Amino acid sequence: DAGKVKELRDQIAKANGLSERTIRRYLAQFREYGFGGLKPHRRKATRKSEAIPLHLLEQAILLRKEVPSRSVAQIIQILEWEGLAESGQIKRSTLQEKLTEKGYSTRQMRLYSQTGAAARRFQKRHRNQL
Repeated sequence: DAGKVKELRDQIAKANGLSERTIRRYLAQFREYGFGGLKPHRRKATRKSEAIPLHLLEQAILLRKEVPSRSVAQIIQILEWEGLAESGQIKRSTLQEKLTEKGYSTRQMRLYSQTGAAARRFQKRHRNQL
């Protein structure tokens, strides 16, 4: 009886803390695929090819090494002007991520370019001179 089936589904849902819709979905998966349909599915790695080709990344690294203070937007603009990349091919956030992975982010480059002591002592010649 359809009413009895619905009542059973509601009882099972309440007992297990699931929604009635989840129970219906589980039943449909079991009917279609058997017990294997209830097992969790692993995500398939559908990683497409690299977002930034290797030769463009190498050129971006060279540009960053040339002028460490150069921004990612400027690097992209130079690559587009030189005809190495099409307009809109390289996204700023992606290039920033790749440069950081390779060790060429602005922060990392600043560490290499700074010379001298990390912290210096600050002292005036006489008391209360400040």
